[in-house]
Amino acid sequence: MNRSLMRGLLAAVALALLALVWWGWHEGGLALMQLGMGVC
Repeated sequence: MNRSLMRGLLAAVALALLALVWWGWHEGGLALMQLGMGVC
């Protein structure tokens, strides 16, 4: 495997992980807001 391919693969994995974390946080935040509104 050449270096540029490895770097591109690493960047793709990092980007996918970041998107997954952002999506999970967003979904969790919405669920928490709905729970908070239900309690109030």
